[in-house]
Amino acid sequence: MEQVLILGKLGYSFPRDIVSTLMKISSVCDANLIYGPYDYYVVAKTKTKEALSYLVMKIRSTKGVTDTVTCHVVSMADIRPEPKEPLAE
Repeated sequence: MEQVLILGKLGYSFPRDIVSTLMKISSVCDANLIYGPYDYYVVAKTKTKEALSYLVMKIRSTKGVTDTVTCHVVSMADIRPEPKEPLAE
């Protein structure tokens, strides 16, 4: 399972229904407008990297979207070190 957080920027005259348009894209779990250096976020889950690639291209081709940054979510189990031996008392 692939999970991503996509941050994006919108053009000056973006469609007012952009959030509902993004939510209609298959695999999108959540989307909202935000304040800050980015204008919106999307949370999505796909089964494969190929499906993820298709999803990102679909979002990038959405009217009003000018830029995206894709942040791949990793599980803490993937990066957590092996437990150390307990300290002897």
